[in-house]
Amino acid sequence: MCGTFIMGEPLGLLKVIVVQGKRLVVRDFKSSDPYVIVKLGNQTAKTRVISSCLNPVWNEELSFSLKESAEVLNLQVFDKDRFKADDKMGHAHLSLQPLISAARLRQILGVSSGETTLRKVIPDTDNCLAWDSTISCINGEVVQDVWLRLSDVESGEIELKIKLTNPSPVAPSRPR
Repeated sequence: MCGTFIMGEPLGLLKVIVVQGKRLVVRDFKSSDPYVIVKLGNQTAKTRVISSCLNPVWNEELSFSLKESAEVLNLQVFDKDRFKADDKMGHAHLSLQPLISAARLRQILGVSSGETTLRKVIPDTDNCLAWDSTISCINGEVVQDVWLRLSDVESGEIELKIKLTNPSPVAPSRPR
């Protein structure tokens, strides 16, 4: 592992924008009332409920403090029910290690303005990517756009935009 990171040390602010869902499963009579719970380590945040929709648009930003020890972003989609427990509509996970590595690369390269592609992530067992995802530096923020395929359900995908801001330095700067 490169750099001088201490386990559990904050790496920066992770903003997870839950953009939209596509082809979510029906859990009520003809539709569902979906919402998303996002977890990072012991931190949890939730979107609002979108009533009677299988292709919801949330565009909600959820913020987390990213620490080295919390490397997997987990999300669960539920159907809000009034008189019984909420129904599961699938879950997904995404390894944040490629994003953290790209943030370190951005610092090493000194990229801070404009738009620069840092890395491409392909679907594998460390993530639930529906297809390839690009990590870029956009005006100083490390940004990853992802489509996650939901697991343990017949269908469904969730689009996220993940931004890492204020990343910690790779190593202490040397006096000149």
